[in-house]
Amino acid sequence: MSSSDFHPEFWEGLIWGLVGSSLAICFIVTLIGFGISRQRDVYDNDHWKLNIKVPFTTMWMNMGYWTDTNGQRIRDFQQACRNLLYEVLAEAGVLKNEELAHKLAILDLGIGCGDQSLELAQLIHQGSWDEYRYVGLTLNPSQFHLASKQPFQEFQLPRGRARTIQVFQADAARPGTWDEDVQSAVTSLANEHPEDQARWVLALDCMYHFFPDRKLVFNFAAQELDASFMAFDLLLSDTASTQQKLLVKIIGLAMGCPGGAFVTEVEYKQQLSEAGYHGTHISFRDITDHVFSGLVNHIKRQDEALRPFGISVGKFKVAAKVFSWFARSKALKATIVVARNKPKRL
Repeated sequence: MSSSDFHPEFWEGLIWGLVGSSLAICFIVTLIGFGISRQRDVYDNDHWKLNIKVPFTTMWMNMGYWTDTNGQRIRDFQQACRNLLYEVLAEAGVLKNEELAHKLAILDLGIGCGDQSLELAQLIHQGSWDEYRYVGLTLNPSQFHLASKQPFQEFQLPRGRARTIQVFQADAARPGTWDEDVQSAVTSLANEHPEDQARWVLALDCMYHFFPDRKLVFNFAAQELDASFMAFDLLLSDTASTQQKLLVKIIGLAMGCPGGAFVTEVEYKQQLSEAGYHGTHISFRDITDHVFSGLVNHIKRQDEALRPFGISVGKFKVAAKVFSWFARSKALKATIVVARNKPKRL
């Protein structure tokens, strides 16, 4: 029988069979070769994923205050983040209770994962205040989930009374968008013991992200809540050159900040004054030397420590370069801001 006697489908099947077999053989050989070449990598450090402790004990996120009370540099991120909160509270006089009120109420804007909320509760519990009421807001759903799991129970009022520490998912920058539950909780801060209560609005390292600007929060704090204001914020230096101002604006937009996020101290004070705070009761403290350089060094240390495990700090590498420029140029100032609603009142 000659080859011409075979049906054409026979030849088509034979060809496809040979091609398929060849591809299968090539795939198997490649797979075996790849496995052999990776034998020396079997015992790498990938099992860190099995050793890591979850959930994490803390999820702090602010720029930190990287100098301790003895003037020594801090190397621990958690401690630095706590320190920044302490510095803001100390500047405002909250920890020492520098007035006659016995009760304290705080509206905390941009609480992240709630670590600062828990830290505040612990600090106030250790202080001289008779009663403490707190409402914290965060916009991010995953951060709110973690914040809502914080162990606030031991700092709440006895069972049967309203919760004194509450956290919500809401846009802290726009009070007009708050739902009924948030509005009710915030309003209760002002309605409880109005004559024997110190009220504060706290914004820890978040306001330069607020859309459209800070004014809505300033107006709400001063006029609706009749509260004093304390914050850690980034202010544009009075001595920044035109080129530096342009670069700061570009960096801000890349960070997701509104176009007018960074203003000078004079402009910041003007906004607070227009909201209702008297100029003589507004203060600024420049802490630039205690913030940017410490954070940059920490990011670099973390990158080196994580590299053997095949982990990168990713976007924080870029952030380190930006903060390093802030530290060198002083185009932006890391600043603690305090605005008191009335003389001798927190």
